[in-house]
Amino acid sequence: MNLNFYIEFLSLISFFVFLVVNFIVIEGNNKINKIIYLSNLLFITFINVIYYNYIILNPVSVLSLVTTLLLIVFFLSHFFISIFSSEYLRLRLLFIPFFFILLIFRFLISMNSENQEINHNLFDDTSLLIHIFSSLFSYSMLTISAISSVCVFLKSKILKQVKFNNVLLNLLPSIYESEIISIRFLFFTMFFLTLSLFSGFYYHFFEYGNFDYFFSIKVILSMISLVLIIFFFIYKKIKGISNTSTFKIILLSYVFINLAYFGIKVTG
Repeated sequence: MNLNFYIEFLSLISFFVFLVVNFIVIEGNNKINKIIYLSNLLFITFINVIYYNYIILNPVSVLSLVTTLLLIVFFLSHFFISIFSSEYLRLRLLFIPFFFILLIFRFLISMNSENQEINHNLFDDTSLLIHIFSSLFSYSMLTISAISSVCVFLKSKILKQVKFNNVLLNLLPSIYESEIISIRFLFFTMFFLTLSLFSGFYYHFFEYGNFDYFFSIKVILSMISLVLIIFFFIYKKIKGISNTSTFKIILLSYVFINLAYFGIKVTG
C-alpha cells in the first residue's frame, strides 16, 4: 500500500465524520452545532488540499487531479454559502450522495488508472487557469442548482400525497426558497460556463493558432448545456415554466456536463 492509498483512506474517513455531523441540528439558534459543521467542512477541504499537494509532486491519474480540484472548489463554495444562507444549509443532506460518489470515483480512479506526470506549466498560463477554475465553478454551481431542483421536485411529490412524511418535509427548505436557490445558481452556472468556453477559446487560439483541438466532444457537450440553460431563461421570461419542466431541463444540462467533464475521460 502506497501513500496515495493512505491519503485516499484518510479522505474517506473524514467524509464519514462529515456524514455524521450532517445529522446534527444546525437550524435555528444552534450556533455551536453550526460551528462544528462548518469546521468539519474546512477540515475535509484541508484533507483534499493535502491530496492535491501530493498529486502535483507525484505521478498520478490526471482525472484524480481534476476530481480533487473539483472537491476543493465545491467544499469551499459549500462552506461560504452555508455561512450566509440558512435555507441552503437545509439542503445539506441531499449533497451527501454527490460528495460520496465523487470521493469513491476518485478512489477507484487512483487505484486503477495509469499514472502520469502532471505538467506544472499548465497552471502558469492565466487564460488556462481561468478556463480550469471557471469550468470547476460552473460544474459546482450546476450541481447546487440540480440538487435544489431535486428538492423542489421531492417536496412537490410529497405534498401531493394524502399522507406524507412531516419529518422530511420540515427538514428541507420550502419549495419557494428551493426554486430561488435553483434559479440563482443556474444563472451562476451560465456565467461561469460562458467564461469557461471563452477562456478556452482564447487559450487555444493563442497557444495553437487554430481551433483543431478546441472543438472536442467535451466542448460540444458544454455548449449544448449552455444553450439549454439560455433557452430555459428565455422561455421562462416569455411564457413561464413549471417546476417539473425546470427539473427536467436542469437535470438534462447536468447529464451533459457530467458526460463532458467525466464521461469522456473515463470511456476514453
